[in-house]
Parts: sequence; structure tokens; C-alpha cells
Amino acid sequence: MEVITVTSQGQDATQFVSNFSNSIKLSDNYQVGLLKIAHPPTVNVTNVNNKMFILDKVNNRTVVIEIPTGYYETNHDVVQAMFDSLSNYKDNNDGGDAVSTEAVIRYGARGASVADNKNLVLELSDKKTFFMTGYQSANILRLLDFRIENMGIRALSVTNYDLQSETQIGFIYSSIVSNSLIDYRVSRLLDTVSLKSIKNGHQLFEVQNPVFHDVSAASFIDISFQIRDVDGKLIQFHSDLPTILTLGIRKKPK
Repeated sequence: MEVITVTSQGQDATQFVSNFSNSIKLSDNYQVGLLKIAHPPTVNVTNVNNKMFILDKVNNRTVVIEIPTGYYETNHDVVQAMFDSLSNYKDNNDGGDAVSTEAVIRYGARGASVADNKNLVLELSDKKTFFMTGYQSANILRLLDFRIENMGIRALSVTNYDLQSETQIGFIYSSIVSNSLIDYRVSRLLDTVSLKSIKNGHQLFEVQNPVFHDVSAASFIDISFQIRDVDGKLIQFHSDLPTILTLGIRKKPK
């Protein structure tokens, strides 16, 4: 069996083309399978869970502020991003009073003689509260394990712990693979893998029992790849790290 390693270096980690200097020629009795994948961390803060709802009791207004999407190693990193977004927010309320989102961030309780770096406190200015009404999956308070519905709180005290990304099933498609069926639709599926991020760096997944598929062409100069989720959307990877795929090419078993 021959082994080929391809990377997304300089391209999008979730869809890329690997070019070869010389055409690779195979007979029609070859198969290809995925042996392992090293991928960047998948994002754990997306545009569906990155929103702060700030209630101004004086003006009876609620503003929604988003933190940048991406992979956050700890929930303290999330709180720091919340503070930065609050500090940079400019309320453009036409004809009305603007809502101030001034906040302070500190370790431990107010007035404590020794800072406790296990607990990070984010506190809004007077008459402002972080607010959660009903089941708001987009509310970032849920990511920080605040669960009480219809809650308003001026200061958040957050104990530090590592965040992980939810495990996703990645569908890896490739132009080198012959057509197969997924839900009665023709596709060029190379393999499905479990994508889970537990740190900010490459995540390695080794295929225990590779599935080999017929090669789609007798010769090729490039191979294209896409990594999509179960809904067909491109996986959201974080950072500039490349995706690295190791492929095995073998003759068909007799």
C-alpha cells in the first residue's frame, strides 16, 4: 500500500485542493482510503451562541452585543472577550438615550485582600444587568453554565475551567473517490470522522478500520477535498493551522 499525505497549507482548512508536480497514474484496480486526519480545533463559540443581552433598567432598553466567534480554550477567555466587546460597543440609538455598557473585570470578590485567579468577575455599571429570558440558546450565559430563566444579574462570577467543542461528525468528500450513495444521493464520500477539540492545536483522529473506495480516475494531477457536517455545511475550523490528511492507496483485494 502506498501512503500519500496532503495538506490545506495556504488554503481554507475545510475545503482545499492538493496539487502534485507530476500526474499520478493508476490502473482501474486501485482503491483509496483515509488513514488519519489532523485538523484545527472546531469553533465552540459561533454566531448562534455568542450574544450578550444587556438590560438598561433606566431607559427600559435591551441591547444585544456579540463576541467574536472562534475556539476559546477556557471560559475565562470567553469572559475576557465579553469585557472587550462591552468596552468597544457604541450604541447608536436614534433620538434616544444611548445605553452605556461600561464594565469592570477583576479576579475574586470586591475588596478581597488576595486575588483568587480561579474566579473571574465581570460587572456592569449601575442599573445594567446581563439578562436571559426563556430558553435563549444564543445567549452566551448558557455557555457559561447560567441556567435560570428570566434572570437578570449585574455581576458574573465565573470559576475557570476548560471549554471543549461539541463532538461533530465530519463528512470528508474527495474528487479522487468514485461515486457512492448517501440518503439516495450520489456523492464522493471518502470517510466520516469524529471531530472533537480539546485544545487549541492540531487534533488527531486515526481511522481504526479504513474503508477503501474505488479510485475515480486512472490519472490525476490534483485532488480536491471538502469537510462538511451532517447538514451539509462546511465545518467551522479555528486558527490558521492546516488540515493534514493521510491517504492509503492499494490494489483491490483479489
